[in-house]
Amino acid sequence: MKRFAVILALAFCSLSLTAKTGLVVIAHGSPSKEWNRNVLAIEKKLQKADIPGISYVRVALMEFAQPNIASVIRDCEKEAIDTVFALPLFISPSGHSEDDVPNILGLKYDPRVHSELVEENTEFVHTSIRIVEGPTLINSGVIEKAMVERIKALSKNPASEAIVLLAHGDPGRSGFWKHILNKCEASIRDAGFNYVDCTLVGMGQNLAEDIKPLLEKAQSSKERVLVQGIYLQSSVHSMARMAGMTGKSAGSIVYGTEGILPKSSDEVCEWIVKTTSEWLAER
Repeated sequence: MKRFAVILALAFCSLSLTAKTGLVVIAHGSPSKEWNRNVLAIEKKLQKADIPGISYVRVALMEFAQPNIASVIRDCEKEAIDTVFALPLFISPSGHSEDDVPNILGLKYDPRVHSELVEENTEFVHTSIRIVEGPTLINSGVIEKAMVERIKALSKNPASEAIVLLAHGDPGRSGFWKHILNKCEASIRDAGFNYVDCTLVGMGQNLAEDIKPLLEKAQSSKERVLVQGIYLQSSVHSMARMAGMTGKSAGSIVYGTEGILPKSSDEVCEWIVKTTSEWLAER
């Protein structure tokens, strides 16, 4: 009996020593090759980071492009990974991070969400690998730091400039976005800008209508208006151009051309490494 117990203990130790944990960073994905390329570039940065306890690192895209989530999990199976830490690269908790991704990963089943994903030809994950989903960027500190850096790059004279922040938020989770906007506003004011306004907007052609009151108010107080989007990569300038808001008619309004990535990719990777290491320490 004692001999059997010793053999069992040795077998358990052997399994523990060979256990392999993977890190899968999940981003939304885009029809834009450049958007996807900037996100996928994070994979190589993380692979060079050498996170103790992580045997395999990948980036997966939820929509529009490859590698999709299911294919990356299959690759994890090929690498004999038994646990995956899935980190959603989204700015805030949203329908994507709280509903879509968990349903795709098999961590959750919501008939409505599942049906919508089926209609979008989403490939679902079927695996015996243990999957744990991590947090979004909301409390990373990366967002507000990136916004201050983008605005400083646009600025000529903070005293004569108004800052207008735009975000594309989930109305059902407006509390998270209020939290983000408040933190960004505080950081921007600390950086020397005394006029900061913000709002949630859609991504479509209603942009001009959505932000017109904020722009008019800002122009009545300051000589220049700097408009910056709190987006992972989307450009407010591109959005404004599509809405017919750029050109000579824009006058003293300057639209930001960059989001968080790719300029803040090092900071994003540092947060991913830190968050993953904290999870590994607590598991």
